[in-house]
Amino acid sequence: MPNGRSGGFLIEKADLKNLLKTFPNDTVVAKVIEGSALRDAVALETLRFVDECPYEHIAVEEQGHKAYIIHLRNAPEMIWLVVQSEAPLLLELRQRHQKWAAEHPDWMLGRRSNTDAK
Repeated sequence: MPNGRSGGFLIEKADLKNLLKTFPNDTVVAKVIEGSALRDAVALETLRFVDECPYEHIAVEEQGHKAYIIHLRNAPEMIWLVVQSEAPLLLELRQRHQKWAAEHPDWMLGRRSNTDAK
């Protein structure tokens, strides 16, 4: 996936889990990149991925102001969630991103990784 990063923020694991619980279990909320495969992921499966995430604060990367990539686990066993414009999760992430940006205006100047955010 090309890097069109246009911003980012951290989301608390508990907040992301609560957000996913608002969708019916079989609702496609994102695409998952697991290894090198890209496929649809429903809310129930996505919740399981978030549960298994080792971070309490999860990096969310904005792509071209049109999508978000949620970094649940990086190499060697990468699991990322891609939330595109048609996904119902996008608007919720955009609201959290705006709130984060207002509360942390200098954050992107010293961008942190998941491991720094613990």
